[in-house]
Amino acid sequence: MHCSLHVAASRLFFLANKVSSLTEDWGSQPSMSIKTRDTLRSLVVRRSRELGKSMTTLAKEAGISRTYLYGLAGGASQDPSVRTLIKLAKVLQVSPLLLFRYFADLAGAPVDSNSMATTNRAVGLCDSSDIAVFNADVTTPDQTVVLPGEIFQKTWEIQNLGIRPWRGRKLVRIDGEYVIARRTATGAPLEVVMDTHLRSLNNETLIAETLPGQPVHITVEFAAPKETCAVTSIWRIEDEHGQPCYGPEFILHVIVNVMAR
Repeated sequence: MHCSLHVAASRLFFLANKVSSLTEDWGSQPSMSIKTRDTLRSLVVRRSRELGKSMTTLAKEAGISRTYLYGLAGGASQDPSVRTLIKLAKVLQVSPLLLFRYFADLAGAPVDSNSMATTNRAVGLCDSSDIAVFNADVTTPDQTVVLPGEIFQKTWEIQNLGIRPWRGRKLVRIDGEYVIARRTATGAPLEVVMDTHLRSLNNETLIAETLPGQPVHITVEFAAPKETCAVTSIWRIEDEHGQPCYGPEFILHVIVNVMAR
């Protein structure tokens, strides 16, 4: 009960922060509503601690030198090969997609390897050893243009970085609990900018059993409205008892622009 109350109490504050990233910077195509700024170095150091392995051990298992690993994490070693990133991801027990995002966006445009990449990570409300990370929009990235009435699928990839398996979990539609709004410059009440939502085939979908370290794909089928507009749908992860697994800042969403071509 305490965990559920915590979610409800924090929701309004979360929305006030979430929305500016969705509306004021509409063209940036954020992967999620809330983004945690994080460096690749901190990711490597954190996984080193969580796995109980030294940087030297990680480097050896990845087939690279300790110096190169430090350089890669700090941005000094640029343009690593795909093979290197895949091997490092295997050693860190994270999805390669998570590492790729530090060196190129999902569309293939290069970015500065010294810049900080976005990592979306959440710790369980009732179990601090329950850790989830958002890896990528596998299909239908935000701002995708769809036709009026078009049926399409959205697939997200998340990963279990905790120490216990995920069993009996599901992704649940929660559009009715959220609105997309933004703060005004004068500090007036929030201005609602989007309160229409996509139709989905189901209001919930089961998440496949996911062991510690494993990534998992979650797919939902949507139908675009008939009129030209921008619409969204918001989902959260719940346990087998219907309780939210993580705080309101860790959600999965889809935003599309509906227009006739």
